[in-house]
Amino acid sequence: MMKKVYIILVLLLSGIVAFATDTKALEDEATKMYQEGNYQKAIDLYNEILADDMESASVYYNLGNCYYKLGEIALSILNYERALLLKPGDKDAKYNLKLAQQATVDNIKVLPELFLVRWYNAFVTAFTADLWAYISVALFIGFLIMAALFFYATSVSLKKSWFTVGVILLLMSIMTIFFASKQYHRMTNRDSGIIMTPSVVVRGAPDSSGTELFVVHEGLKVQVLGSLGEWYNVRLADGNEGWVTKADLEKI
Repeated sequence: MMKKVYIILVLLLSGIVAFATDTKALEDEATKMYQEGNYQKAIDLYNEILADDMESASVYYNLGNCYYKLGEIALSILNYERALLLKPGDKDAKYNLKLAQQATVDNIKVLPELFLVRWYNAFVTAFTADLWAYISVALFIGFLIMAALFFYATSVSLKKSWFTVGVILLLMSIMTIFFASKQYHRMTNRDSGIIMTPSVVVRGAPDSSGTELFVVHEGLKVQVLGSLGEWYNVRLADGNEGWVTKADLEKI
């Protein structure tokens, strides 16, 4: 019985190693194609990696670079945004995203946010969901250590100190778990999208005969509020809302 389990484990590990090796080979080949200026071939290879459910910030970042080199601004923005969704602190992706956005037509004025709201959003998105979870675990371990020190402390002053530090660590652990859940929610719901069609009429109702409200252009990032049939209800950064067809938008 143990021999069969061992064989199964060896086969599973061999499959994982072989799969990782194949993925690495594809990435290396795609990098080579990019360096040689064969951007379309590099795109095909990176998409092949994504087709195998090997989603990563580096693949999306490199895809964004390829599309930018080919002048596909909307697709480059889409992939830079996806890279930042998986790795919020990627400075290169942020810089390249700004460069790509400068090539878009729309100049939307962002609604002003309260300082605390802006600070909170920047703080939460500073790390990935996984990293926030690791921080939370580390803080909780610190709390357990403080609890042990509290029970074994021989003086009242030490007990007070360990108790205070322990409570602080526990509260911080709970807070970082909340941050992790918020980031996980962002990654799974993906309630933002990029306009992919050169020019799109935003309508007042989810129907081709709906009132024409305004026009947006490819590369614009919008928030997806909901959907109905073949339509998305979207909100722009300036607060304007309307409906666009699903064919005109790609979710991040």
